[in-house]
Parts: sequence; structure tokens; C-alpha cells
Amino acid sequence: MAFQKVIVIMSGGGDTGLIKLSGSFDGLNDVRCECKCGNPRKGSKLYVFADEITELTFDGDKTTFEVPISAKSDIACLLYDGGKTLIGSSGGRADRRQLEGRLDAMRRKKAREAALKRESEERIAREKETRAEEARRLAEERAESSRALRRDETDGEKRRENEHINTRRPVHADDVPNRETDMRGASACRNEANSFPYEAQIADDSYARAVLRNGVTYDGTNFFRAVKPQLDEMFVRYPAESRLNAIVPNSKWVRVDLEDGDYYVLGLLFDLSEPTFICYGIPGTGTTPPPSEISDVCVWLPLDNSLPQGAGFWVIYQSATNGKCIK
Repeated sequence: MAFQKVIVIMSGGGDTGLIKLSGSFDGLNDVRCECKCGNPRKGSKLYVFADEITELTFDGDKTTFEVPISAKSDIACLLYDGGKTLIGSSGGRADRRQLEGRLDAMRRKKAREAALKRESEERIAREKETRAEEARRLAEERAESSRALRRDETDGEKRRENEHINTRRPVHADDVPNRETDMRGASACRNEANSFPYEAQIADDSYARAVLRNGVTYDGTNFFRAVKPQLDEMFVRYPAESRLNAIVPNSKWVRVDLEDGDYYVLGLLFDLSEPTFICYGIPGTGTTPPPSEISDVCVWLPLDNSLPQGAGFWVIYQSATNGKCIK
């Protein structure tokens, strides 16, 4: 739309004035609006009626505004200045009652939109609280289940030599029973795998801490499937570790804060959508050796490759297939 100039003659209550509008009335570009109706008081309102209604508020001595206005036909103006009301139109006589009717309709529309927005925000907040409460309830139920499983364990039960999960040290491939040559050992492995309380080890993240201290392995074909429910819960309960999410491709990580002020990180590595490794990391620097308990199974991962001796994590990579710690 080409540049135009529009003058609206204002009158009312024995006073007169004019509104000068100049610019492209396409709704995209700003139109210069000058009010020459005496000295409007601070807080006075000027309404420009075009395709839509534009509201302008006077602040001190400012009487010139620049706002986008779309106008395909005549323009009318309504000025509330204290107790005075002035109206005018570029197309002839203005109808005050009609203009105030349009203004009331606009105000009601805005009020409805504001009410709908509040209702939507309140509904979203209630849904978030419901989901959070459900997550808390689920965590409490799992924690109670874990405590019950621990109470039911027999204190005098001995660990079989070919047990699947060794909580004292990392178990290597040679430690796993040969299913083809030792069927008796294989049967014992299956029985113990069925009785071992995975939930008791993981629900309160003690399993992850045990892996960081000692390492762990699992004699089976899909270790990740066995521990997935507990890992899923930890990824819901704890905040994302954005630094590792940014630098390690095809992975997701969370930060687990401990009561003593320390923390560790838990991560999953993927090949496309298939998990390949479960990872546990302790923060440190490249110049400081890792804890002795994990020194033979951890790998140094700097947060910045240009500073390999700077901040980073000593990371354990545990196979999602058989649970072996791989260096």
C-alpha cells in the first residue's frame, strides 16, 4: 500500500482538534499518528478505528505515536481526555454510539481471551502437578517394594560361584559359566537370575552407586531389558546432564545428586534406537586419577576436547547386552 496522509477533524464538548496520520496503511509498517487536540492529560486514551481498533495512551507531553495500522476504508478516532470526549472521521460525521459499541465489543473479546488463557494455564499446571504426584507415588511404591525384598532376603544365603551379578568386583568373561559344557551351572545361573532383586538394587539408585564402586556383569542375552524399568525411573526422577547430552552423540544423561554434596552421572548410549551401553561417571579432572575402585574399568571423558586435562568424568561403560564393564 502506498504512502498516504489522512487528517481526522475532531470535535466534542465545545472543543476541536485534529489527528494527522501518515504512512503506509498496510498493517505491516508503522503509521505516524500526531494528536493536535490541545494538551491531552497523562493517561488520556486515543482510539483509532480502522480494520482493527488501535489503543494509544498519552504519557506526559508525548502526543506523537508510531504504530502499525491496517485501513482499507475510512478512519475514525475517539479521544477520551479527562472528562471530555472528542470524535471524528475521515469519511464524514462520526457516530459516537457506534464507535463506543465497537470499543465495548473489543474489550469483551480481550476479556474472554484473557480468561481462556488463564484457564488453559491453570489446567496445564494441574496436569503437571498430577503427573508429578503420580511419579512420586510410583517412586514410593517401588521403594517400599525394594525394602520388602531386602527384608525377605536370607542373611545366611551363600552366593554361588557362578552368580550372575557380583557386587564385590567387576566380573570378567572368564567368570561366566559355560552353558554348553556345564548344564548344572547354567541351571544355577537361571535360578539365581530369577531370584535376584533388581528393584532392590536400583530403585533407590544404590545399584548405580554399587556399579561405580565395584562394577557388575550379567550372564544373559539382554541385560538392559532386565534393568530398564529402574533406569527409566531414574531418568524421570533426576535432571538432565546437558553438558554430556551436548557432546556425546546418540546419548542421554542425567545428574544424580547425593546427600553429601557429591554427584555422579548416569547415561545411555544408543545405536539408532537400540541401547548399547549403560554408563556411570564420576566428575573429576584429567590430572587427577580416578578412584581406585574403578581405575581398571573406567575411561576419561573430558568436557572439552581442546582441554583434555580439564574438567570431565571418569566413565564406566557397561554392555547393555550382558552387563560387562568394557574399557
